[in-house]
Amino acid sequence: MYVLVTRRRHLGVGLDQAAVRSAEAIKGDIEVRLDKAPCLGREANIAQMRPVDPMCASPLPLLYDATMTWMSTNGFVLSGVEEVDGVMYAQSWWCRET
Repeated sequence: MYVLVTRRRHLGVGLDQAAVRSAEAIKGDIEVRLDKAPCLGREANIAQMRPVDPMCASPLPLLYDATMTWMSTNGFVLSGVEEVDGVMYAQSWWCRET
């Protein structure tokens, strides 16, 4: 599903609404799947942002334990944890139509 994604946290700390709205959105294809998560030592729902250009690397870290925490007509929020430099941080993705 192609969407615009804006991250709602930085290293686990929530951004205020103005910062989220002014942040640059990333366009890509979101895939959510149940898969092995070695960093968690178990299976988890994993959200992955695939870039528009398949030759580019993923623009966002994987989102582990991904859960839809909000949804309306124009978008939804996926929340979970991401691994940054070996540390797990809370993260949410605000996803909306392109």
